[in-house]
Amino acid sequence: MEQPKPATTSPPRAPAVGVTSTPEVPAADSPLSVVVAPDGKLVTLVGRLDRHAVQHVYEQLLLAIAARPRAALSLDLAGIERIDSAGVALLGTLARRAGETSTKLNLVACSEAAKDALTLFRIEQPTEKATAGPGTLEQLGTYGVESWRGMVGLLSLAADTVYLTFAGAPRTAKVRRGATWSEAVKVGVDALPIVGLIAFLIGVVVGLQSAAQLRQFGASIYVAKLISISMAREMGPLMTAIIIAGRSGASIAAEVATMQVSQEVDALNTMGLNPVRYIVVPKFLALTLTMPCLTIFAVALGIVGGYLVSFLYLDLSGEAYWTTALEALALDDLALGLIKSVVFAWIIVLLAAHRGFQAHGGAESVGRVTTTSVVSAVFWVIVADAAFGLLFYFDG
Repeated sequence: MEQPKPATTSPPRAPAVGVTSTPEVPAADSPLSVVVAPDGKLVTLVGRLDRHAVQHVYEQLLLAIAARPRAALSLDLAGIERIDSAGVALLGTLARRAGETSTKLNLVACSEAAKDALTLFRIEQPTEKATAGPGTLEQLGTYGVESWRGMVGLLSLAADTVYLTFAGAPRTAKVRRGATWSEAVKVGVDALPIVGLIAFLIGVVVGLQSAAQLRQFGASIYVAKLISISMAREMGPLMTAIIIAGRSGASIAAEVATMQVSQEVDALNTMGLNPVRYIVVPKFLALTLTMPCLTIFAVALGIVGGYLVSFLYLDLSGEAYWTTALEALALDDLALGLIKSVVFAWIIVLLAAHRGFQAHGGAESVGRVTTTSVVSAVFWVIVADAAFGLLFYFDG
């Protein structure tokens, strides 16, 4: 296929049906340029396809379709910088007119702006021209580049969040008065019932599993030590983080993604408000403050669940159980659990916000980034827990 040639300066002349020619040039005040290949098989749009451009290129594009009845016409939208509802309506009209004339309209390239607009307005996109899929090395290279960009974006978001939490607070303290405490209620206080229930059941399950083995050796009293240490070091912080990742992490990702898709983030930038300071910092502070409290609550409920098993199944007295459990529970165990909870909180909120800012398109994108944020948060929480285990327990 010949490369598209720029429009000449000769007076505009509409091509007749079935005849290929150099396209007419839009008016000088049109923000869009249209280039039709000499053979009439490719139409390239470059610039802004908005309401100002539609009136200048409407007839020309319809003539390009009419010139290819029962044939193929390729449409190149890679050069589209901006597109509004009028431009989307024009593309929809072209697709319908192509169907009426049995013209096969192929989309050979499409910019991100055009893709987002077509998805947002739910206009059926022209069928893209089938091309050979990328090779293995190309797929690996693309995955590596995207992973690197994602890591850089996440680190940049983390740096901005930490900086604006402290340096930006005096200057913007009145931007959202009480936002941190409002977020703390949503991510902390409202999560107490589910965290407490899950922690209690975990304590019951651990107590039952350990009691079934230890009672065979007459070591039932060690159930109290096992439950208290395991809940303080591992199960309490880890289970709390997983619950919060699925509950609050998904909520944060969906909220940020919705604001990104509905252009509320752009509106904040227009008003001179930093989106990270306005959206992320209150959630960051709220989760940092409430996660240790939720962890302590989970540890306490887990030990209570173990006591219920010891009392009903092992016939241990309450005094013997609680004395043994508290003696086994060292300050280092509680400190480690609280440190873990803070790190897990940072992982959850930063990953959720990072994924939310990556949303583009419509409602489908919101659901996609929400699911991705939860999966990523749970994965990296477990990785961080394993790293803590290697650092503190490797020497036994």
